[in-house]
Amino acid sequence: MHVGLQQRSALGCELVTEVAHSFGEVCLQVTGSSMIPAIWPGDVVAIRRSELGDLRPGQIVLYRQERGLVAHRIVHIHGNLLTTRGDTLRYDDPPVKASDLVGQVLSLVRNGQRVNLRQSSWQRLSASILRQSDLCLRMTLRLGLRLRWQGTKEMA
Repeated sequence: MHVGLQQRSALGCELVTEVAHSFGEVCLQVTGSSMIPAIWPGDVVAIRRSELGDLRPGQIVLYRQERGLVAHRIVHIHGNLLTTRGDTLRYDDPPVKASDLVGQVLSLVRNGQRVNLRQSSWQRLSASILRQSDLCLRMTLRLGLRLRWQGTKEMA
């Protein structure tokens, strides 16, 4: 990554963290695919400042990492550390310190419509399949993005 880009990314992370801590809430557009089918690239998530004691396994949190901001689901809470994992990822993330926590993902907007964040049984099954097959994940992502693009085109 280019040094200028790294600095901008670090500043962006600090800005998001500061806004969440100062005002209690911040909204971001998602770019990654590690939380499909629950969260898709292009979705907008609202994050509320949270303390570790307010969180439970199964909730989605936003935290800072060396490579930027990450929104993943909590797998375990061990004292002052969170264990998280993206729904389509095979392995847990490195432990997240309370100091790196930005907040809890409270709501999600997709194509202008509010989406329930509660993970349904079909989403758990889909995530399990996508976790096992990179090909299925790529095909799902391509199909989802194509459907989103067509929906946007029809709305115009």
